[in-house]
Amino acid sequence: MIRAILLLLFALTTRLLRAEPLYPLLSPGAADSLRQQLWHTPPDTPRVDVLLRLCEDLVARYWGLGTPLDSAAAFGQQAAQLSQRLGYLRGKIKSQYALGNLALSLNQVAEGTRLLVQGLARSRQARDRRLEADGWYYRGLAYNFSAADIPRGIACLRRARALYHALGDEERATYTLKTIADQHATQGHLGLAQQELLQVLARYRALGQRRLHYTYDLLNVVNDKSGNFKEALRYAMAAVESAKATGDTTFLNLFYGRVGNIYSTLNQLDDAAAYYQLALHRAERTKQKNLADILGLTGLVAEVLIKQKQPQQALALALQKTKAYPVGGDVQIASWNMLTACYLANGQYAVAERCAQQIVRQLEGRSDLGGNVSMLRRAYTSLAQANLLTRRYEAAGRYLGKAGALPVKSSVISQATTEQLWFKVDSAQGHYRTAIGHQQRYLVLHDSVFNERKSKQIASLQIQYDTRKKAQDLALLTKQNMVQRANIRQREIQRNSLLAGVLMLALVLGLGYNRYRLKQRNTRLLEAKQEEISSQNTFLEEVLTEKNGLLEEKEWMLKEIHHRVKNNLQIIGSLLRSQAVYVQDGAARAAVRESRNRVHSMALIHQQLYQSNRLTGVPMDAYIQEIVAHLLASFDCQEAVRVALTVAAVELDVAQAVPVGLILNEAITNALKYAFPDGRSGTLTIAFEMLPANRCRLTVGDDGVGYAPDFEPAHSHTLGLSLIQGLSKQIDGFLQVEGGPGVHISLEFNHLALQPHH
Repeated sequence: MIRAILLLLFALTTRLLRAEPLYPLLSPGAADSLRQQLWHTPPDTPRVDVLLRLCEDLVARYWGLGTPLDSAAAFGQQAAQLSQRLGYLRGKIKSQYALGNLALSLNQVAEGTRLLVQGLARSRQARDRRLEADGWYYRGLAYNFSAADIPRGIACLRRARALYHALGDEERATYTLKTIADQHATQGHLGLAQQELLQVLARYRALGQRRLHYTYDLLNVVNDKSGNFKEALRYAMAAVESAKATGDTTFLNLFYGRVGNIYSTLNQLDDAAAYYQLALHRAERTKQKNLADILGLTGLVAEVLIKQKQPQQALALALQKTKAYPVGGDVQIASWNMLTACYLANGQYAVAERCAQQIVRQLEGRSDLGGNVSMLRRAYTSLAQANLLTRRYEAAGRYLGKAGALPVKSSVISQATTEQLWFKVDSAQGHYRTAIGHQQRYLVLHDSVFNERKSKQIASLQIQYDTRKKAQDLALLTKQNMVQRANIRQREIQRNSLLAGVLMLALVLGLGYNRYRLKQRNTRLLEAKQEEISSQNTFLEEVLTEKNGLLEEKEWMLKEIHHRVKNNLQIIGSLLRSQAVYVQDGAARAAVRESRNRVHSMALIHQQLYQSNRLTGVPMDAYIQEIVAHLLASFDCQEAVRVALTVAAVELDVAQAVPVGLILNEAITNALKYAFPDGRSGTLTIAFEMLPANRCRLTVGDDGVGYAPDFEPAHSHTLGLSLIQGLSKQIDGFLQVEGGPGVHISLEFNHLALQPHH
């Protein structure tokens, strides 16, 4: 009834070309790692490779899982531009492949084909057979599934397979043979497709490949289309088991749905519902939900419920899921078709008619219906059914005429249903001659359907018989095994009873004597151990007392050292202050003041260390506030310059705190000297924060006059900027100096773990 539409929606058709990409999908952790790597990779060939891998993975996920393309276009274009700038030929070719596949995924067939052809031509000119093989593979998939284009695609795939084989890459060659078999199945050459897939299975096993579920799935599809339902079910089950065993459960929903389809075809509705429900629950638990999968599986469960004479439960389920997962576009049209079928099954003809009219309004005006032709035909047929059941025979005939005029090949069951509807409409209107013709055609089609159903019933009975026979054989073997085990156990009991009687007496006699000897020996050992433990405890207490004394002495000495270093640095600062009194030159006096400020910034670190409980970590919030206060007082600009501080409570190791403090001193000094000339007021913004990945960022900015137009920070040789650049390199930091308005200095560096204090 609604199966054709729901299978289109859920993608339970014959093709799995995009389910298993040529190169495996990245795990979420690997994808995140590559994105992080982009932050640190310089603009060279490794960066091109990272960009291309991310682009290829996003496109493959879009084809296989329907996830968003996200930044695929940006990654691909950046890779192409960087490859062009570097003259990286492999990067250029792979960029064209990636962008070509991206264009195909966006239905830009002409552009995608052009890029793939250009990349393939370049790979042949470069004599790079690996890239040429990939190019022929992608080119083969770029053709559509028309009768004329499928042979061209197969020819490209054969060239790719030959190149992989020549390169010794048997796994890729086998994978390409599987893709060729898929194409042959699409052509309807099912025998050839099955023969090729069995070759693929044998070669994969010889290569030690464990991910066989995609091959099992294609064998399931081929056998299902051939009417060999027993083998189809066997391969469908094998696909599920292989996916679970290898942990590659990305397409487990699809494999569950395949099993459900076979059971539904064989009219084993309870089993079909169980597998559809498994797939539905798993689809709803997925982090990135595919709404087309969820609603498609909902429709399949609803169809089974209708077949089981439970239309109310089917409608309740359909309404619940469509409300929980609102969709648009073609998925919404398919969900309307599902609701239409449920309303018709419940006798709610007016509501069913409104749902079908929604579909007609969406599709009737389109110039290119594509795969939606079957949906529009189903909507017309549903409208005809609703009008027939409400005795509006003329409208029913009009909709049947519209359904028959659509260019779509329908199944035998659908044709039989249409002929039966025409018979009822014409009979009700008194057109008995045409009604008889429709009835005759219906009977012919019905006989064909009956034979097909009979074959399926025979296959179903055979499967049930085989299953029951295996269960009976297993039960018989289990029973025989239990009898044998019981006999063996009885003989063992008799033998063991005799041995036990003989040994028991000897054991009782020996045990009494042995217990006496053991008790004496254990008493002596316990006394010796107790004495040893007491002496060790005394020794450990003495060592611990001595260690605590040494630690306290060491801590006192470290604090005293930091105190004396701070005092010495303050003496140096005082000497510089005294020297500045006698310096007449303004530039020299400014240089002395800046040197004094640098000494003061280092003295503050030692002050923070001896005042805190931790002797290896400098609390940056208190330290930065003291530096800022000192520099504002030094330049006498507390009134004119407002300071905006945003400092996180972070502790830095001394090895990082000293260069960071000097960088901060130079940045603030630069701002106070040049940003606010002639007593101009302004704001100085200072921030210190923790970033993800254990990184720190120091930011110093002002809203002052900024740089002169001809000033280039990267080429400046002033002492302040030179110190900042040198100290940034010392801590492996990433420094950025930007102008206008004002000047903004940003430094990012890794936060070193504080060394433990012993």
